[in-house]
Amino acid sequence: LAFLVMKTFSNMFLFFVPGLHAIKIVKFVVPEIIQYGVQDSVILDCDYTYGNRTPGLMVKWFFRSKTRPVYQWIVSQKPQDIGILRGRVDLNYRASDDPLKMYRALRIVKLDTDISGEYICVVSTFLDEDVKSKHMTVFVPETSFRLIQNKTDDDTVNVICAADGAFPAPNLTIATPEK
Repeated sequence: LAFLVMKTFSNMFLFFVPGLHAIKIVKFVVPEIIQYGVQDSVILDCDYTYGNRTPGLMVKWFFRSKTRPVYQWIVSQKPQDIGILRGRVDLNYRASDDPLKMYRALRIVKLDTDISGEYICVVSTFLDEDVKSKHMTVFVPETSFRLIQNKTDDDTVNVICAADGAFPAPNLTIATPEK
């Protein structure tokens, strides 16, 4: 949102000019599911449009909450990886040749299950801000799966179902056909 101020003599007029300074996230890419060990990196992208003026333009990525950023790029400065992503972001990765968008995206390397969670992108200037968020899960398939069933003498069936080594912990459901 932007405002123009015009001064005539001792009176001041305030005009609202939509879109003049507007920041808008137009494409937000965070994969929902990634299998651990299958790929060596993942790209989270937060593409945006911007208006005529961009004073203080910065991109911040947060993980699980908006209290502490895990990545920050202030235009004309080098991007920074912070917190859980320190040492896990390719700080040379450029998502665009546009100097006001080049470091908007994260290329996360050293993937592990501890980076599963909500990712929040905040693009802001001194005048405007837009926010998007999405959950990403890095999963590990089970290392072993067992389904054992035994019928007892009294027509009872004992069922044991186990999946080992999986992340996140699976929800196992056993159902019987309706009669």
